Amino acid sequence: MRLIGKYSISSALRWCLGFANVFVMLATGIMAICLAASIISPDFAAGFIDGMRNLDGSDARDLHWPERLTLLGAFLACGFTWWIINRLRRILLSVNQGDAFEFANVKRLQGVGLGLMGIQLTALMLALVAPHVMGESVSDYDFSLGSWLGILVVFILAEVFRQGSAMRDEQLATV
Repeated sequence: MRLIGKYSISSALRWCLGFANVFVMLATGIMAICLAASIISPDFAAGFIDGMRNLDGSDARDLHWPERLTLLGAFLACGFTWWIINRLRRILLSVNQGDAFEFANVKRLQGVGLGLMGIQLTALMLALVAPHVMGESVSDYDFSLGSWLGILVVFILAEVFRQGSAMRDEQLATV
């Protein structure tokens, strides 16, 4: 099986990412609705969170900031994941078309790097806030050096793609 082109491994990967993207988009939409509901109707959001904590939720109560921040963190995590998958699919499409070093891929890779940073910062926020909401003790944030190095690699690859794009444009101009 070929690595790039029609009916290749990258085509199959792009299809799988598209399939996953549907579910991530649905999760993002659900979390957006829950976040909006926490602003419009705090009782609904409090009941939603009580349901996650296995409480009956029969008593009306106020929605506290940590709970709203948890909903915001869940929405941001889903949104950043959707953002990354979408950019990766577009990169794979340009690779399948034989134009990997187009300048748009530089911006797409930078977008992937920013999305990965967003996920890491959202994970930090959730590690600090979510345990309070769930009634558990504060969990410590697991600082992953590998994740941050991976983000650095993505930004380095974006620069490599930028230079490759410039070289390709220069080659096309000299013909």
